[in-house]
Amino acid sequence: MKVLGLLIIFAIIGLIVGYFIFGQFNGEYVSPEVIFSSPDDFISKTVKNLAGIDEIRQRILISGAIGAIAGIFIGVVSNKNK
Repeated sequence: MKVLGLLIIFAIIGLIVGYFIFGQFNGEYVSPEVIFSSPDDFISKTVKNLAGIDEIRQRILISGAIGAIAGIFIGVVSNKNK
């Protein structure tokens, strides 16, 4: 149970850190709603693609995944030492 808790905590931390590192476009932070919402039509999808929102989303999600992996690693190592 401890490993799962650390996984969730570190994944959330990774997402937040990833947002603050990669969530900027032209010097301003992009709204999380814009980053994590799916486009409804072709025009919205094209605009998001041209603005690089997909790349921003991917980098933020990778940061969250790295955080989750770190949480698993820390949880397993701390359980192994007991």
